[in-house]
Amino acid sequence: MKCVINGDTFTFDSELSVQSVIQQLELDEKRVIVEHNENLLKREQYESEIVKDSDKLELLEVVGGG
Repeated sequence: MKCVINGDTFTFDSELSVQSVIQQLELDEKRVIVEHNENLLKREQYESEIVKDSDKLELLEVVGGG
């Protein structure tokens, strides 16, 4: 399965939940904002939302600082 994440193509063995994609990319799901096929997701949707072949994800990791 291939999908586009932040403009780059990634290949996974099978369809995955958004949460699984975040884990595979070693990101902190509490600090990530996700847009899946141009739809902004709530954190509680990460586990149930499935990423399929040719889907597009935009992942934005929020970083605090001053």
